[in-house]
Amino acid sequence: MHQHGLMFAPSRLVEIRTALGFSQEAMAHLLGVSFATVNRWENRHSSPTGAVLEVYRALDTALRAGRSAKDIVGNTPRDPGRQLHRIFQLAYGGDDAGG
Repeated sequence: MHQHGLMFAPSRLVEIRTALGFSQEAMAHLLGVSFATVNRWENRHSSPTGAVLEVYRALDTALRAGRSAKDIVGNTPRDPGRQLHRIFQLAYGGDDAGG
């Protein structure tokens, strides 16, 4: 049984992705999963779990805190590891989200 607050509604997954200005493919690249996987999550066929769920939680936290997409993912493509580090810094590490 899922506890409330731990899972995201598919509509919220879409909102998070679109708030970042990401295509499903770009989101898949960031998360290290396939495009088909992101598509399944957003179409209610399955849900993100484990580390990927934590990334969505961090993105949600940063967006709800009023961070812009540029703040969260930067304005230039970078490797997913660096982007993920930045996302978690912004969500949980206070204001010091240096490059």
